[in-house]
Amino acid sequence: MTHDPHFPTLEEIMTGSPFDIIDSPWGHIERWRASTLATGTMGALADVYAMVRADASAATARADADQARTALIRDLCAKVDAASSRLDQLAAELAAERAARRADAARQAKLDEEPLSLPPDIAEYQSTAKPVEDDTHTPGGELHDVPPKDDAEAQEPEPSLIPISANFPDSELPKPPVVSQPVSISLNEG
Repeated sequence: MTHDPHFPTLEEIMTGSPFDIIDSPWGHIERWRASTLATGTMGALADVYAMVRADASAATARADADQARTALIRDLCAKVDAASSRLDQLAAELAAERAARRADAARQAKLDEEPLSLPPDIAEYQSTAKPVEDDTHTPGGELHDVPPKDDAEAQEPEPSLIPISANFPDSELPKPPVVSQPVSISLNEG
């Protein structure tokens, strides 16, 4: 670094008197005035630096917003592409189903046009067969006679209604069924 003889060196500035006349960018003035003017200029320079920083942060924010918008557009395009391919697939399935229906209708029309001929033995059987009649009785609601019961059946009591008398020996008496007591009841006693 070369030293310009018009400007004082750092040692001269540090050791010199504040009232010395020096050569400065503002002309020949006292050292203390040059220092004060430089400090004020530095304050203005700080304002310039603040504006530059604000502009840089605004530019960074714009770049981030542009990247976010680009990502959103890419995502939207991917969704539209997926929906379009699904729609194409559904349209292809629908066209295949329509073609199958048309083929079935054409086949059915062709079958409807052909006359059906029965085998000779079935045609002969159908011409000689008698129609089948329904033999099931359907009640019409009219009254009819019911034949009376035999007198012997009417006088005999049913076996379950026979009264038990003392004349039967113990071996002939009907015994009631044996029901075992549940285990839980017998364990709770005592």
